[in-house]
Amino acid sequence: MAKLHFLKSVTDTINTSFIIESNGTLIVFDGGFESEEPYLYEYLKGLGGHVKAWFLTHFHDDHFGCFLTMLQKHPDITVDEVCYNFPPDEYLVRWEPKQSHNPTEVWLSLFREAIAARNIPVVTATVGDVYAFDGGNVTVRVLRTYNTAFNYINNSSTVFRVEVDGKSILFLGDLEPDGGHELIETVDHALLKADYVQMAHHGQGGVEKEVYEVVKPTYCLWPTPSWLWDNMGPGGYDTGAFRTVIVRGWISSLRCVKKHYRMTEGTQVIDLAAD
Repeated sequence: MAKLHFLKSVTDTINTSFIIESNGTLIVFDGGFESEEPYLYEYLKGLGGHVKAWFLTHFHDDHFGCFLTMLQKHPDITVDEVCYNFPPDEYLVRWEPKQSHNPTEVWLSLFREAIAARNIPVVTATVGDVYAFDGGNVTVRVLRTYNTAFNYINNSSTVFRVEVDGKSILFLGDLEPDGGHELIETVDHALLKADYVQMAHHGQGGVEKEVYEVVKPTYCLWPTPSWLWDNMGPGGYDTGAFRTVIVRGWISSLRCVKKHYRMTEGTQVIDLAAD
């Protein structure tokens, strides 16, 4: 029996942190900012502390920061391999020279040093690759990686499709409209159809409605803090600079969606066989 752990943000910030648990095998997707590390550390320890594979969608510190800090601070959390496919350094530095409190080139150095210090094998995600875990009960397929023609790091998000216990989960990372258009133009729509979809770019924009129309999800996973969910701004509800309320409207119009899982509801453990 497999479970999907959809983790909360302890700081009510943008956060993408998921764990798939299947017969004791743990697979992590992203993890969030470094500020989320204490919570994720305790959570992983509670599940045994051994991560079979850690997948990263793209090189933004609200996705890789917690992974990096975990490696730096907690040797008792073991990681068998990390899987990602980031654009060249020049691209990352050019389009986002600084992230949070560090220049991007500093983040790159810290990231690689931490992986090397722990001797963790790096698997380069390549379109068409399929990785099997737990005796084949869990598979992770790479549907899309970066395209340097798009000048926005969010569009470098790797898209992963997970199949486990007869259910499918689509991880879109922070994919934006250009990447979303490319996705539905280049990937077999049968592979994009999924039971669960991680809402792109924290549900506040990301891909356009047409992508969700192809995915036809039954369940939506919203890694969206409270202020972003309501697009809070100077004038209150939906007066901010984001499109979350618009995206919520798109999803409401899809008759296939039966349930929404929201990060604002706290950490949720989803029994995939029963859902």
